[in-house]
Amino acid sequence: MALFLSLSNPMCKMLKQPLERMTDADGNNPGVQPISTNANRVSWQGQVIHLSGRQWQPYDDGSWLVVFMESHSRYCMILSYPAKPDWELLQQDFYNHWKLHAIAWLRTNRFIRNDDHGMQVLDNIEHYFEKTKVHSFRNLDRSIGAHIAEVQHYLHSLFDDHKPRDFDSDEAWELSMFINQQPRKIKGQRSKKHQFIPVDRFIDDVLYRFASGICDQHFPNIKSGDFPCPYLQKPVLRLLK
Repeated sequence: MALFLSLSNPMCKMLKQPLERMTDADGNNPGVQPISTNANRVSWQGQVIHLSGRQWQPYDDGSWLVVFMESHSRYCMILSYPAKPDWELLQQDFYNHWKLHAIAWLRTNRFIRNDDHGMQVLDNIEHYFEKTKVHSFRNLDRSIGAHIAEVQHYLHSLFDDHKPRDFDSDEAWELSMFINQQPRKIKGQRSKKHQFIPVDRFIDDVLYRFASGICDQHFPNIKSGDFPCPYLQKPVLRLLK
């Protein structure tokens, strides 16, 4: 198992982390590589938004929003900070939010039906975090960056229409929940059949990766109690430097 964290240049600058840039197999196109999620790897793109200026300034000295977007589902988590976070805090908050989002959706959709199920999923998540190797890079997947830009559009609309006095963690959570239930297009296609809902893909991944042992259905060639893999292939990982 592997976890890729692709962090944009502004985010690395904010965190004061001189991370290596991701390149392709030939060492070309540093820092602008596409990232992907599969059966053996999860990849998230990180970007930072500084809320400053009159209409973007809910705090006297400005505040910072960190957006993490998963590459396959385009599921986003928005983290709000009244001051610049450091790398250690951000990593811990990233794991905690991933866990909270996963548990919340499994409970909402009744995949977790009792306390035993909840404890099993939590144990699986903790085991995953302990055993998974994390690779952090200075990189921006441009296709994901375009989707993150839409988050800024939602923020503009929120501040223009409602003029909130602050934008705290609760506001960030509610905005994340709303955005993740909006349809997204596949490769610029316009028809509805080429659209998907981020939270649907996110739930499929969470069930496969974290909910082993609680499934009460039977799937061909799948271990009893487990959910099927939502990815068609299981490619051998080749780490990019």
